[in-house]
Amino acid sequence: MTPRRIAVLGAGGFLGSHLVAALLKRFGATIHAVDVDFRKLDTADPRIVTTRARVEEPALVRDVIERADLVISLTALCNPALYAKSPLEVIDASYTHLVPLVEACSRARVRLIHFSTAEVYGRLAVDASARPTVEMHEDASALLLGPVHLERWSYACAKQLLERVIWAHGAHRGLEFSIVRPFNVIGPRMDYLPGVDGEGIPRVLPCFIGALLAGRDLALVDGGKQRRSFMSTEDLAEAVCLLVERREAARGQIFNVGNPDNDVSIEELAVRLAAAFRAYVPDAPAPRLRAVSSKEFYGEGYDDSERRVPDITKARTLLGWTPRHSLAEMVPLIMEDYLRRYSSLLSRGPGAAVRAPAPGSARDGVRASTS
Repeated sequence: MTPRRIAVLGAGGFLGSHLVAALLKRFGATIHAVDVDFRKLDTADPRIVTTRARVEEPALVRDVIERADLVISLTALCNPALYAKSPLEVIDASYTHLVPLVEACSRARVRLIHFSTAEVYGRLAVDASARPTVEMHEDASALLLGPVHLERWSYACAKQLLERVIWAHGAHRGLEFSIVRPFNVIGPRMDYLPGVDGEGIPRVLPCFIGALLAGRDLALVDGGKQRRSFMSTEDLAEAVCLLVERREAARGQIFNVGNPDNDVSIEELAVRLAAAFRAYVPDAPAPRLRAVSSKEFYGEGYDDSERRVPDITKARTLLGWTPRHSLAEMVPLIMEDYLRRYSSLLSRGPGAAVRAPAPGSARDGVRASTS
C-alpha cells in the first residue's frame, strides 16, 4: 500500500531536501516536512506542508503521528567536528530526543523508516569474532567503537543505541520499521561554507570546496589516508523510495546504503575536487594539499575510521537497488552547484572572480583530468 501521508523529520537539511523531492516525484502523497530551517528545500509544491519545530518539542510528536501513515526520520547532528566538542548535544539529537518518536510510532502502529549511520560500525570492519573484513555487513559485522574518552564516538554510540531501541520495539511491541545506514552521501547543497552561510568546520567535501573557493590549502587530516565509499544523493533517494514501495521486504530490516565502487582515500577526493575546480578556473593558483593532525584540526578527543566499504547484498536482493553514479560523474555536478551558489558571495580568493558556469560547461574536461 502506497502511503498517502509521509512525515519527513529533517526535511530541510542536505539529505532531507533531496529525499522530499524524490518522494514527491515518485508518490502522490502529502509530505509533512519538519525542520528548523527550510532554505535548502523548495516548498512551493502544494503537497508539502511545513512545520518549523525541533523534534524534542513535546507537541511535535503527537502532530507528526496524527498526520502520517509513514514517518521518515533523518534528524541528527551529523558533523564530525561536533562529536568531541559538543558530545551531549550530539547524543541528545541522535538518541534522547528521538526515543519519544519511536515510542509513539510503536503505540500508534505507524511505520518508521529511520536513518542511522555507517558510523555505527566504528573504527574498522570486523566480524563477530573481531577478525578484520573488507566490507561492513548489517547482520554479521561487530560494531567496534573507540574508548569512552575519545568523544568522537559519541555520535556512533548514540545512533547504535537508538537502533537497538527501534529493534526492541519491533521485536517485542509490534513496531514496523526499517533502518538505513548511509555511507558518505555527497551532492549539491551539502553543509555550508564557514563565514558565508555558517560557522565552524563542515564535513569534508564542503570543507575542501570552501578552501578552493577562498584560495586556501586543502587540509588533509592525518594525511588523508582514511578511505570512504562515496554515494550520490540520487542513489540514496532511490533506495529510500524502494524501501517505501517494497514494504514487506523491508519490514524489520537494517540496510547498508552506499556505493562500494566509489571507495577512495580522502586525499584522492581532494585531488579530484582540485582538478574539477581548475577545469572551471584555469587561471587560479594550483591548489596545495597540506597534512594536519586530527588534534590540530578537530581538537582533543578525535578518533577515526580507517576505511568504510559497505556490503550492499541485502539492498540488492530485497529491494532490487543498485547504486549507479560514479565519483567521476558526481564531482563535476557538485562543483558546478557550489560555484553557482557561492562564487558571487565571496569577497576574495580565486573563486571571487568565477562566473556561474553553464550546466555541463566544464564537465568533460573535469572527467578527463580526474579519471
